[in-house]
Amino acid sequence: MVTFEAQILTVILWIAAIKFCQVTVYPYLRPALHNLSYGLAYPIGILLLTLISWYLGLIGVPVQFALLFFLIIGALAFYKKQYSREDFKKNLIWDVIFLAAFALMLTVRWFTPGIIPSGEKFMDAAFLGSIMQNPIVTPSDPWFAGENLSIYYYLCHWMCAVLGIISFGASTIVFNLMIPTAFALAAVSAYAVGVLILKRHKWIPMLVLIIPNIALLVESFSGNGLISIWWESTRVIGDGATINEYPLFSFLWGDPHAHVIACFNQILFICLMMVMLKRWGCLSNQGRYLLIIISAISLGAMPVMNSWDVLVYAAVYLVIAFITWWNYFNHKITFRAIFPFALVPVLSIICCALPLLNMVLTGGSSVQGFFLVTTPSPFLEFIQVWGLFLAIFIIYGFSVIKKYPWLILIPVLCFLLGYGSLGTAVFCLVLILLKKENKPETTFAIIGLALLIFMEVFYLKDYMGDAYYRMNTVFKLGFCAWFILGLSSFLIVGKWFRNKITPLNFKQKSAVVLVILIALAAMFVTCGVNLGYPGGSLDGKMWLETYHSGDSVGIDYLLENADADDVVVEAVGTSYEYSSRVSVMTGLSTIIGWAGHEAGWRTGIEDADISARMSDVQTIYENPLKCISLMKKYGADYIFVGENERELYNVNLPEGLTEVFSFEGTVIYKLA
Repeated sequence: MVTFEAQILTVILWIAAIKFCQVTVYPYLRPALHNLSYGLAYPIGILLLTLISWYLGLIGVPVQFALLFFLIIGALAFYKKQYSREDFKKNLIWDVIFLAAFALMLTVRWFTPGIIPSGEKFMDAAFLGSIMQNPIVTPSDPWFAGENLSIYYYLCHWMCAVLGIISFGASTIVFNLMIPTAFALAAVSAYAVGVLILKRHKWIPMLVLIIPNIALLVESFSGNGLISIWWESTRVIGDGATINEYPLFSFLWGDPHAHVIACFNQILFICLMMVMLKRWGCLSNQGRYLLIIISAISLGAMPVMNSWDVLVYAAVYLVIAFITWWNYFNHKITFRAIFPFALVPVLSIICCALPLLNMVLTGGSSVQGFFLVTTPSPFLEFIQVWGLFLAIFIIYGFSVIKKYPWLILIPVLCFLLGYGSLGTAVFCLVLILLKKENKPETTFAIIGLALLIFMEVFYLKDYMGDAYYRMNTVFKLGFCAWFILGLSSFLIVGKWFRNKITPLNFKQKSAVVLVILIALAAMFVTCGVNLGYPGGSLDGKMWLETYHSGDSVGIDYLLENADADDVVVEAVGTSYEYSSRVSVMTGLSTIIGWAGHEAGWRTGIEDADISARMSDVQTIYENPLKCISLMKKYGADYIFVGENERELYNVNLPEGLTEVFSFEGTVIYKLA
């Protein structure tokens, strides 16, 4: 187990690294972002660190050298006297928001830190550990020795692995810093949206991160346990045939999966697009092109952070760019008018997506195209997921209803035809369109509703099968829709309350914020998702000492003695169960990990290879005549024999292996 002192040191260095990137980037963002530059320097700084270190990994240079870029630009800004005490004091609120949000989720992780076989925690820990062991591009696949992660989006894991390397943290500690970091970066970006659009109550857009869906409230009356309540609130549409995750569940569930960590970049991009809509005419040429570059970096990072996001936000960019061009250039098709907007897709590819090109060409895709939905979402289930936002839009458009009462026929007729969910979304869209208010929040409300309508009409076919044919479409695109609809609707609410609530002085605000943070922390810890594993640490593998002590000590031995490129043989993994635990906790590659996951990623010709690897692992454990030759085939250095291996195989190893570790029935052998 990692000592308490080492955990604290990792957290301190982790925050210091983020702050260092933020403060050095901040002065250079002013021409484009003005009063948002200090706050948005947090997510933009981390994106730059990720991008620079990614290219260093591509050419084989240690990723720590990425800090030199920030050191140089920070020294240059200091030399030019672009920092001042008054400026830092004025912008202190951004630091408070970041640290408070980070501390809130860190508290949750302290009480529920386990890297446990629920959801994708094992997978994400394995990816993280593999990158921290050997940060190269493309990173090694820890569950498919000899191959890389070109089959999956991994940039979020890379981002956090680099921060972990810089802060000298163990991967099992870094695992529990991923969600607090994403939450804090998302909170800062959401607050920036409020600062941009709202004159008062600028915190309201941050509610998008912590508001539950209606289904959670409905499930709370079911009489089920807390875990069941949380889980069922995300398995609503199609009677569990889809996934309807919302941010609060994702953060509390504790799985730092790609879609969760990448959410900060979603909100950042939405904020940048709102800046484009609202301030393009006020920006200098320098500011405009800087905004274009930042937007390109954010958009370009999406394919390797969470590929589904770019399907939405590439379209969002085209819409926002068109509206901005139309508003500020009187729809004139000239080079000067078109050129800046055309740069974003080009720069996205140049800056961020070149390694992705190799990933796409070599990794393939399981998505087979767009198809028509055959079973629409049941109305009551649809409302349990999206009802809050739709209600806000209906209230917002009530004046339109009074003017054109016949519009109510849209949802009524659609409901009678069995398409009540689609009709409700169309109804809300029509209301907002007829309001004819050209504002950032209404523009994004229209985009979000169009996305809901799209999900009710089309789906992306993948390997999920007929029973779950809409699962990933509703899940991944719906997660994007939550942020778009949530931010737009909460901005509308913020404007409703702009003249409400008596202003508070600094001390009163501080007291209220402190009380809210304590209340949220207490609620999240006591009413959150606790799967029964011990807490009181940030070490994600601490629970192994209680439940699998032999495995735990054996894993510690490998962490201390194995080289980064060593391969360890362990039992074939069964998805969502306690298996492949050695590769998960160490980041070392194994011959085949969770076979079900690898089969989904490696479609087609590699399916046979998966079966062959599973057979070879069994032969390694059971046939002493072939054991060593098969280990050499996969470049394996160690063979791990613990409870899983003895349960699955009739272990019979040759004498040519050297026993290097033994504890409570767990034995590790090394190939000489």
